[in-house]
Amino acid sequence: MSTALTRDRVIADLAALLDLPADEFTDEADLLDLGLDSVRLMSLVERWRSEGAVVDFVDLASDPHLGAWVEVLGAS
Repeated sequence: MSTALTRDRVIADLAALLDLPADEFTDEADLLDLGLDSVRLMSLVERWRSEGAVVDFVDLASDPHLGAWVEVLGAS
């Protein structure tokens, strides 16, 4: 069963992981500039996969902007 992630959930998970306020995350936000690294990205991918989301590390890593992630994840 596939679980679609919401935009708010993606932002909340990123904010908690990076210890930043949610309003830091705009569609243009470069998540690498905000402190995301490959280890943290992998932990997000694994968490979301364990909850049934269909998500790929390479797809997210190839464009580390929130807007691109929302599109790739089908988050609304």
